[in-house]
Amino acid sequence: MAAYARPDLSFEQWWAGLQPLLDQKATQDYAFIDPARIAATGVTGPAVITNDDSAYVATVAVPTTAGTYSVVMSRADATSPWLTSRFILPEGVN
Repeated sequence: MAAYARPDLSFEQWWAGLQPLLDQKATQDYAFIDPARIAATGVTGPAVITNDDSAYVATVAVPTTAGTYSVVMSRADATSPWLTSRFILPEGVN
């Protein structure tokens, strides 16, 4: 979320920091986002796991300057790193 919530960066800078943290689908989904349109400008507190029923998918709530985002994380297997699959906007944020 810290890499995502950087609307002050150029796309190239933003993407260079974010893309390595994304899974393959998210890489495709977020490749054309304009970071200037991201409502959050930073993380304001610790992340909290809200769903970890699976060993391969988890949802994390991350408080930001625009409210609490839900971040869906995934990994291919138990030894693979967690990667972001999706950023879910706080309710009421477009």
